[in-house]
Amino acid sequence: MIRVLLSGVATLCLVAAAAAAEIPDGDAEKGELAFQGRCLPCHFHDSAEKKIGPGLAGIKDGKLPSGKESTRENLLENINKGGNGMPPMETMMEDTEKYDIIAYLLTL
Repeated sequence: MIRVLLSGVATLCLVAAAAAAEIPDGDAEKGELAFQGRCLPCHFHDSAEKKIGPGLAGIKDGKLPSGKESTRENLLENINKGGNGMPPMETMMEDTEKYDIIAYLLTL
């Protein structure tokens, strides 16, 4: 009985963790405005050419400039952690703004 109960609790914890890890859809129109203010100084949106950071055109086709898949999870990780000269934005932006930017990036 206790083993079944513990197994059920463990399953619920795994399901809750997976649900918490899902990234909500953002608003691409709001994301375009946020991109212009936050990202455009360093990234082209209409070219894959490097500016200060890599150009982001073509992300919707499946690959990030790093070669990783262009998933919302990978985009959020890049935004949060930064790297290669990009500052980490984890505490610099609200999550909803990040989700909006991700929605916009996936239209490029």
